[in-house]
Amino acid sequence: MGMKHRTPYRSAYQFAIVLCICGLLLLSSTSISQAQSGRKPPKPPTAPDPLPPKQEEPPIKPSSDQDKKNKIPVKVVWHLQTVNLSTMYPRIVQDGCLDRLSQSGSVQAGAAEDLNRKQAIDIAKGSTDTYVLWFELEIDVADIDRAGIGGVPPQYLYVRYELYTPGTGKTKSSGNVYQRGARGPGGMPVPLPRSNGSAEYLLRNCGREMADRVMDAISVARPPDR
Repeated sequence: MGMKHRTPYRSAYQFAIVLCICGLLLLSSTSISQAQSGRKPPKPPTAPDPLPPKQEEPPIKPSSDQDKKNKIPVKVVWHLQTVNLSTMYPRIVQDGCLDRLSQSGSVQAGAAEDLNRKQAIDIAKGSTDTYVLWFELEIDVADIDRAGIGGVPPQYLYVRYELYTPGTGKTKSSGNVYQRGARGPGGMPVPLPRSNGSAEYLLRNCGREMADRVMDAISVARPPDR
């Protein structure tokens, strides 16, 4: 048999196919390489935001009602026995007493005006927890002649008080408080001129001293002087 010879046309056709395949492979590898080289590296996972620090809850404060239950109620009342005496003076004594009682964390102070002794006792009897401090202003015996017929000068007055027990109305404490100034060296009182202005100051101090005696009677510690 004679040997067959490849025609130039067939050889050229095969060679073209091979070139096309090589070109396609080259393009494919190039696009893959470019895609890989242009790809951004993935971001590392971010840590979650830290939680805000836990705020401590403020301490629970007891209610005002609870505070009142822990205090001893004391009602301060006064009676105007002398007709020609100004109501300003018992109010000065009452204010001094209330101011002093309010400095104690163990007393709940209240007030009323111009009640006679029986009315004050009835208030104490009708309460289960409230002491009633009743007081009136009287003229010092040594100054009766100098007081005159008209209005009574405040420098001639002193305080007479009684403290009534809740539920029974019985007297828990009583006494007289006289006008006196601040204490000097050795505890001696410092004398003040007997004038209307100084008497008002001293009457207020009478109220503060009366409050101290009440706290002693109901076994409550006196607050520091200020």
